[in-house]
Amino acid sequence: MTEYQLFPDIKLIVGAPEEGTADDLIEISFCKGGVCEYNIGGRFLYLGTDCCIIFPHGTYDNCHCTHSPDYCGITLLIDPRYNGETFSGLLDITDIQRKMQCRDGRIFCATDNIKKLFSEIYAESEGARKSILRLRTLELLMVLGEGNVPCSRQENTLKKVREFICKNISEHYTIAELSRLFAMNPTALKSGFKEHFGCTLYDYAKKKKMFYAAELLRGTDMRVIDVAEEVGYSNASKFSRAFSSVMGVTPKSFQMERKKLVCH
Repeated sequence: MTEYQLFPDIKLIVGAPEEGTADDLIEISFCKGGVCEYNIGGRFLYLGTDCCIIFPHGTYDNCHCTHSPDYCGITLLIDPRYNGETFSGLLDITDIQRKMQCRDGRIFCATDNIKKLFSEIYAESEGARKSILRLRTLELLMVLGEGNVPCSRQENTLKKVREFICKNISEHYTIAELSRLFAMNPTALKSGFKEHFGCTLYDYAKKKKMFYAAELLRGTDMRVIDVAEEVGYSNASKFSRAFSSVMGVTPKSFQMERKKLVCH
């Protein structure tokens, strides 16, 4: 992880931010690879490749972030106490934050322009040229504040579907089954879920299962096969493939690495 204090009120982090570094700051994160799980008071969001999140930590209690071992991302932390004084004459940061409000705590797929700007920030961070990093960051903030994300009329139902998946972690449900359970058109369920949570229903369920499996592998002495069954996999090979696709390492390697850390 590398940090740059670009302005008095904006910090750039390249890599995985440490737990507890956000405080009351506004976080804007972009994932280049791997996955980050946001646990917001028991509500789970998954930041995957080429997706963004705008997240005001000060408005939520009990928020925790967990990164997959292969996570690679870029984070901007904005301190709202400055009220954009640094940028007076350049841009209205308060107005930009207001326009971004409907994205608060919501994963969304980055546009080509946003991906390009984050990629340029990532490339420039290796050379540590702060003047270019500052310019790209200001440009990114303006782009992010250009438009609002429309809220789905079925948002409450989609949140209930998400909660149902999290509470039934050992089960596997098809789109058809979920659409019947929640009286929602299958196509609307598929498209609405991806729009609102940044990934498909299938990917969301798999990520939830694998992050919970990682928690068990890290914090208990359970065998890999027992962890697999806990998250609904009776076949150890299928579980290992699913775990590796989300966490970037096999469950056995993940477990062994965590044991080494405990020993040290």
